[in-house]
Amino acid sequence: MVGSEKRAAARAEAACSGEVAYQADGPAPGTPVVGVAYESSEWSDFKLAQELAARGLAVRMIDMERPDAVEAALACRLLVSRVFASALARGHAASHAHMAAVVEKAPGRGAVLINPGRAHAFEVSKRAAMAELARAGIAVPRVYACARPEEIDPDALGYPCVAKPDCGGRSARTAVLRDAREARAFFADAPADTVFIVEAFEQARAGFLTRIEIVAGRCAHLHRRSIAANGLSSYHFGSTYEPYDDCPARVRADAERAAALLGFEVGSFDVIETAEAPVFIDANSVSNVSEDCEELLGYDLMAEYADYVAARLGELEGAGR
Repeated sequence: MVGSEKRAAARAEAACSGEVAYQADGPAPGTPVVGVAYESSEWSDFKLAQELAARGLAVRMIDMERPDAVEAALACRLLVSRVFASALARGHAASHAHMAAVVEKAPGRGAVLINPGRAHAFEVSKRAAMAELARAGIAVPRVYACARPEEIDPDALGYPCVAKPDCGGRSARTAVLRDAREARAFFADAPADTVFIVEAFEQARAGFLTRIEIVAGRCAHLHRRSIAANGLSSYHFGSTYEPYDDCPARVRADAERAAALLGFEVGSFDVIETAEAPVFIDANSVSNVSEDCEELLGYDLMAEYADYVAARLGELEGAGR
């Protein structure tokens, strides 16, 4: 078990043993509750709960794999989803199903979600997110296919292209394909029941990807993230980060417009700045940082999320909702 996994397991164990300020089974009825809906023992999920508790909020951690997860979530005043698209890769399909039920039932139960329910649909489908942005005139890659491996014809694709799960993340099962031979090999080895989206490969004009973290619907942090030898940009592939204080105003404006379109109060975008336009290649309503990333980047994203959630709860209580 690697260091980050050990830390996450220790925090999960501490939560169950009552050694932290939030509760796994929830405060007494009638208490204003913030629920953190999670599907795996991510360090950042427990970190968010700790930050919320430190601000005096009554916090309930809700394991969305549990059969009673929907009712537990709907009992909360305010709910933050930490159910990642990549849950499917961990065998946590129940979490996706439960979150869909929460989104459907929340308005009738008076539960408020951060992000609003529609954002979950864009978290779990890259094609849906890209289509929504394209309709609003925000540049996205051309989509050659979105189907299961056996339904994708390598001879019908444009090259180079990028293939990745339509519902997935962290660059798992993602590759730059240079020709039909590589595509055939990639899809022959891919899970047969996974839907893949195949998009045009966008060439970065300056050799980096732009990573944007959204808090309160605004660009809170912008970074240049280097592109690895495999043509992709990811922390998991060893990409490096540096602050991007001189990011063009158009990129910032498009990111905030995209956040409003997709309902992202908090989240993140990956953007390739091409010679023609900033092209949005990924949208995540559930953004994540590891403990290592926090030390690397020099800011505490979960603490910033907690400040925003606390402010939203204050607004709800002040409005008497």
